[in-house]
Amino acid sequence: MKNFWNIFLLTTAVLAIGIFFMLKHYLNSKIETISYDKDIDEIELNLCNEDRVVQYYMVSTDYNGGKKAIKNKLLPIIQQNKTSFGLKNGNISIRFVVNCNGEIGLFRAKSINENLEPTEFDQSNINYLISLVGELDNWYVETKKEKKYDSYYFINFKIENGHITDIF
Repeated sequence: MKNFWNIFLLTTAVLAIGIFFMLKHYLNSKIETISYDKDIDEIELNLCNEDRVVQYYMVSTDYNGGKKAIKNKLLPIIQQNKTSFGLKNGNISIRFVVNCNGEIGLFRAKSINENLEPTEFDQSNINYLISLVGELDNWYVETKKEKKYDSYYFINFKIENGHITDIF
């Protein structure tokens, strides 16, 4: 019986240590953090807490009117401008930070083709999309426990036959 308890305690200790290190890893690793880069960013966005930028869905950060309002605002401008991406298909995701005051910045763009593989689109068109997103100024930042948080947000642009057909 003594041998059983020794094995039980050893197994419990090993599991506890394993769980501790696993949780430590998951809590310290963030989903691709965005930091100020003077070569990319025009202005430095003032954050309330640089060490704690959370995902938008954790603190209900959103554009007033939601993604539908973003689409209704940006899509007509893009279509009127006749922005063309050649004959390519794919998605461009623009990810950025909404600070605790509802200001946005630190824009990063990634693009994929219809096979979900990384691809390149014309950088001037990407810069144009970033400038349009940067003009969105009606952000809602929820107060949780008497505190507002900085958060990440993203907007996807769907490209079909070289033209943006959807924003989500």
